[in-house]
Amino acid sequence: MQTKVRLNYKAKKLLLLQRNELLTEKQNFLRKKYGRFLFTNFLIHYFQNKNIEKICEELFRNEISTIEKFLPKNIKNIMDVGCGLGVINIFLNEVYRKKPNFYLLDKNRIDSKIKYGFSSNYESYNDLNETRKILLDNGLENSKINIFDVDEKINIEKKIDLVISLKSMGYHYPFKEYISLFAKCCTKDTIFIFDIFSNQYEVSFFKKHFDYVKVIYSEESIHPLKRLCCKAFKS
Repeated sequence: MQTKVRLNYKAKKLLLLQRNELLTEKQNFLRKKYGRFLFTNFLIHYFQNKNIEKICEELFRNEISTIEKFLPKNIKNIMDVGCGLGVINIFLNEVYRKKPNFYLLDKNRIDSKIKYGFSSNYESYNDLNETRKILLDNGLENSKINIFDVDEKINIEKKIDLVISLKSMGYHYPFKEYISLFAKCCTKDTIFIFDIFSNQYEVSFFKKHFDYVKVIYSEESIHPLKRLCCKAFKS
């Protein structure tokens, strides 16, 4: 896949806050030395990684490689929980030849106070207006982009073929908060691909909610994760 990612200045800054993998060694050093508050609110304005678009492409190309053989063949509607700037959807749009409609969910704020723990009040670094701009700049059609602030009422009438949530739903977004939404929008054929923080969830927990649960990828880091592919949601 030769997908190219175009990012404006604001998007680059937000991505550096959202994905630590995109930080340079110097940026990581300053973040650790001065703390996340100073880094987020002040230092981030003085750094720009000239190679961030290339690094971003490689990062999300690798993400796609872990899930591509589990993706449904035919698709109309994709839901992304905790979409951030929606970069993974740029790649999915190419995979499906620009056919899908996208339903993107995230918070719409940049927190000045660092929060810890797993709750609906996790720290957030996102601007949903910027999400739409980035997707438009990278070839998605405006009529196919549907964006929802999770702090507001979410009303999705379409049936979803794929629910994706990378380093979001099993991290900062409690799965149980979305069960009623999934019950409304998803069918037994809907495929779910999402990450769980290994110390927060057990795979066995999701066997209560799906007839099919498979670990398709794992990653050992400060926050070890397992990537699951699930089917046949039990509504």
